[in-house]
Amino acid sequence: MPHNLTIVDYSLGHTGSAHDAYTFHSTHVYQNHQTLLGNNHWIWADSAYPIEPWCIPPFKKPIGGALTPEQKEFNTVLSKIRVWVEHTFAALKGHFQSL
Repeated sequence: MPHNLTIVDYSLGHTGSAHDAYTFHSTHVYQNHQTLLGNNHWIWADSAYPIEPWCIPPFKKPIGGALTPEQKEFNTVLSKIRVWVEHTFAALKGHFQSL
């Protein structure tokens, strides 16, 4: 996602209670990722999204285990990227209170 709060894809028609992973399946980027992203690009995602070669969510702590220092660092960097997404949502909701 560009860091200028540009929305590059969206999905319409789902209720607010629909799970993110479910609604993600109806997006243009999910259905046409090969055409849109090619082989050398990917999207950052939160933990609700599926792990795909082109969709990178944070590492989840294994049951009874722990994340490696590298995985923790990756998750920290990814969480900073996710803040941009949350700022974009806040900007939208500020302009369109019905969201």
